Amino acid sequence: MRITGVGSLPHTDPHDAASFVLETTDLRYLPQLPNRDASEGMLRQWGDGLCGAGGTNDGIGLRYGEATEPSATAFDGASVTLEAVDGPQLKTQFAGPVTLFLALLAAGCPYDGLWDCVVSGLADRLQAHIEMINRAKPGTEVIAVMDEPALVTFAPGRTSGPVAIEAAADAMARVMAAAPLPVGVHVCGDTDWRTVAGLQPAWLSWDLAGLGDGFLNATDAIAETVSRGTGIMWGMVPTDPAPIDTDRIRSRYGTAVTRIVIDGAPAEALTSASIATPACGLAGVTIGGAGVVMDRLRE
Repeated sequence: MRITGVGSLPHTDPHDAASFVLETTDLRYLPQLPNRDASEGMLRQWGDGLCGAGGTNDGIGLRYGEATEPSATAFDGASVTLEAVDGPQLKTQFAGPVTLFLALLAAGCPYDGLWDCVVSGLADRLQAHIEMINRAKPGTEVIAVMDEPALVTFAPGRTSGPVAIEAAADAMARVMAAAPLPVGVHVCGDTDWRTVAGLQPAWLSWDLAGLGDGFLNATDAIAETVSRGTGIMWGMVPTDPAPIDTDRIRSRYGTAVTRIVIDGAPAEALTSASIATPACGLAGVTIGGAGVVMDRLRE
């Protein structure tokens, strides 16, 4: 089982971040460094200049009516790492349309026409991002994962938000269809995994400790999509300050694998052929703490 990262790192020096990626992963990835500059925060990195919203240094990092020229430094962490890494595959990630839609609503963007604006604008930005990687590393296979933390609003028992699951799934499907490569989906918690699995993403990336009824109610759908080729990225190690119990992590992992295999998924797809990650991005911990998470992940 290979190891990669989810997205953000706590580093403020992009060269140090690149070294961290090289030292701690098998599948290299392009990190975001929001502690270096606010423009590398996920929402601002992908939403600055989109649908009339511009970047700010407060709140969610976006505000409707602000200057709409994206920051030239928003991908510095990714760019420096891209120069440093090599290998047959490389992982990157991008903010998903549901998360961006809700962020832009909160930033004051008008509702009318916002879905179409987000989907088309995000598809264009993803295309440009992948082209940038391909120019720098021709021949490297790019693994792209759509980061959708907003999908936790669809977990069983959660209060319904301003977006229906059908609209969310449609927007995600449209971005995936327009993408220049197969796209995975990351959710840092439980959600309506049946709907997500139904999109047939290239990867399902999740927080193992956060899986709940949404996962348990969808193991048959997950098994079916895995049987069709969807890979799994196991968010094994939590990124909160609590002590890391590796025995408990192994137990959770074994239980989840068993449930999906019972419903018909090939075991190898969930074990040696899958990928291990932290539960989510690491920008909220110290650099030393990030090292501990990656050490436990390797363990």
